[in-house]
Amino acid sequence: MIANYSQRVVSRISRGIVTVSSFFLAGVLTSISWAQPLEAGVYDLTRQGWQITAIAERNERRPGIAPYAELWRIVSVTDYRLEKSGQVIICEMRYDSQRDSQDETCMLKAP
Repeated sequence: MIANYSQRVVSRISRGIVTVSSFFLAGVLTSISWAQPLEAGVYDLTRQGWQITAIAERNERRPGIAPYAELWRIVSVTDYRLEKSGQVIICEMRYDSQRDSQDETCMLKAP
């Protein structure tokens, strides 16, 4: 009797895990289809006729990197929204103070 009950509970849990996993996977695949990564950055896009319609800046405080693990590092993030012919591109530019590096990612939003 106890073995029967535990088998039913395990069966319900495994079905729940499959359902949650399927839901998560569908969400990831949907979000991937909504945006398309680009090789060009903000500067290149503005030279191609894209107009910057919005800029938002923020600083993120992250743990330091050895040997400065005790110090916080600041990552300055600037988000750009560019538009052209009804299309929208979102770019994120990051500057890491401790690594002294800049990284830029742009994504074309699907209509």
